[in-house]
Amino acid sequence: MTAALPLRTPDRLIMVYNAEDGLFNAVNDWAHKFFSPATYDCRLCHYTYGLAGMLKPWKAFLEGQPFPAAFYYRPFFRKAFPDFEQLPLPLILVEKAGRAEVLLTATEIAEAGSLDSLIERVQARLQAWGSRA
Repeated sequence: MTAALPLRTPDRLIMVYNAEDGLFNAVNDWAHKFFSPATYDCRLCHYTYGLAGMLKPWKAFLEGQPFPAAFYYRPFFRKAFPDFEQLPLPLILVEKAGRAEVLLTATEIAEAGSLDSLIERVQARLQAWGSRA
């Protein structure tokens, strides 16, 4: 499902979840997704994770890329990338030579509506990003 490689490729793709880290938070998030998925705050989590973990199509998509993926929870992201502190989460970023850029905003992720659409959006944005000089 990988599209033709663009002129440049990122060093990594960064997924930022609108969630906290830790066992208690993971259990709380799981329960929230199970009992009230429509009100779950992290649409990136909603589309890419099921009750048993990362969904296979998303995992296959990420593993099929010629660059690694990195995953951040809200507090770690805010510390690692203070320039993006004011942006609503979740986010998908692309990083090249230590410089991160937003690939998909929280609104764009929410508007995807499904995992398939999210993957299509990420692919399209990666192509557009890679085609820029």
